[in-house]
Amino acid sequence: MSDMRILVIEHEAGAGPKRFGEWLTEAGAEVVVLRPYLGDEIPTALDGYAALLVLGGSAGPLEDTVNPWLPEVRDLLQRSAAGEFPSFNICLGGELLAAATSAKIIRREHPQIGIYDLHTTSAGEADPVFSAIAGETIPAVLFHQEEMELPGGAELLLTGSDAPIQGYRVGEFAWGTQFHPESDAAQVQLWLSSDPLQLPAGKTNESITAEVAEADSDLIRINRALAHSFVDFLRGRE
Repeated sequence: MSDMRILVIEHEAGAGPKRFGEWLTEAGAEVVVLRPYLGDEIPTALDGYAALLVLGGSAGPLEDTVNPWLPEVRDLLQRSAAGEFPSFNICLGGELLAAATSAKIIRREHPQIGIYDLHTTSAGEADPVFSAIAGETIPAVLFHQEEMELPGGAELLLTGSDAPIQGYRVGEFAWGTQFHPESDAAQVQLWLSSDPLQLPAGKTNESITAEVAEADSDLIRINRALAHSFVDFLRGRE
């Protein structure tokens, strides 16, 4: 058992930490998953944990009637942004961080689903976590219809596509992403079969699954490096 514990909030079945969690464990962290949709309580403090990881889900970041625990998550993320503890927040998690720090959330007319090419900004190249994936075109899994604006004072770390806020940091150590570093073709296929989102023009369920599978070796290499970099950052704070 590691003495570096990361608390994970999973919002729904099928949207777990997957291999990003495995890479965090591989890097030396202990991953503890809370499932509030099954009755687990969101803590009011992060005592005993080195960081928080908030995952994705089909609800929007302000749909509190769908996920009644979201106000508690936004409260934790506001405190992370204020410097109480580090957090890494994926897709819905990134949108929750944006909402918690007063950034605008909009609903896109057309969702983004599949592989999109992204790149780090100059701030991303200097970031203590995202610098691990700097210097190349980054294929990334996107599966979202909500889109966030950059919170005031935040650093844009990763951009690309017509949803330009793909990775950012608020304060010293609250990170948010729009892309999914945890996902693979099997998970995307599951989401396609259960989510009624309209597909982007020219894409089918089969073509999306195929493009994610084709990019898998790059997805593993890049997102494994990102997970290890986050744990290295946490270790440096000990």
